Amino acid sequence: MRMHSNVLRTGFRLGVTVAKRLPSRPLELAAVTMLNRQLAEELIAGEFDFLDGRQLDIAVTDLGLQLRIGKRAASLVALPRAKPECRADATIAACAADFLAIVSGREDPDTLFFQRRLTISGDTELGLTAKNRLDAIDRGRIPPALQRAIRAMAESLAPRVA
Repeated sequence: MRMHSNVLRTGFRLGVTVAKRLPSRPLELAAVTMLNRQLAEELIAGEFDFLDGRQLDIAVTDLGLQLRIGKRAASLVALPRAKPECRADATIAACAADFLAIVSGREDPDTLFFQRRLTISGDTELGLTAKNRLDAIDRGRIPPALQRAIRAMAESLAPRVA
């Protein structure tokens, strides 16, 4: 198990190094495409209508990655950050390990929020609504192989408790 964990950590670090060197737009489009597939039912049901005409940033603090999303019709869209002074309506930020822990169900976002490991800035109501909607997603719809990979990465990156 220890070797498996070390391999995952090394692979994660390599992936981070590569991701930081890639242009951000393809990564943003890939992330939004994945979100649209996973959230198709919720988008059609109007559960993300609160994003109409709004901008939400999702920032992975330790990787320096940021995704700005909005909603048009029944789809999420990656929005360009044309100017640094043009801020999103709200920002949800955490390190990669904490986002993976939320997606895998290993950690509750409220716990991370109260531990100040997940932060929400800007329009707090918008940020909290987005956080709650994403937490309510049926993880059973994530393909099993991807669930296992996410869970393994979340566990290998989790902070060690002495």
